[in-house]
Amino acid sequence: MGNVATGTDVIEIARIERTLADFGERFLRKVFTERERERYGSRVSELAARFAAKEATSKALGTGIRGIRWREIEILANRRGKPILILHGGAADRAAALGLVSFDVSLTHSRSEAIAFVVALRDVSGAISNGRD
Repeated sequence: MGNVATGTDVIEIARIERTLADFGERFLRKVFTERERERYGSRVSELAARFAAKEATSKALGTGIRGIRWREIEILANRRGKPILILHGGAADRAAALGLVSFDVSLTHSRSEAIAFVVALRDVSGAISNGRD
């Protein structure tokens, strides 16, 4: 097992627009935390980027979205606008089981697509040396 786990995802913004048109608040409440809805609820490109980040995070956790709930992965921003990843519940448990202790997330979008990339670092402080250090 390596020291890094990664995940990436690309989504068409129009897909999120269609889903919002079809399911509205029901979709928002199922996928996004209250804080995400408050901060990004009316900005479709921001929601799409966060949806992609949730998918990318689930890939870094090695589960896909199975076994964790959408709202257990929260994507906010710090004061400078840098995305921050906060795990809750089963997603946090999965990360702990894998020894993943630090996450970085990068988001971007064009007019048509949103992309997210997640890097997770594993705690290797207790790892046994392979003798090549």
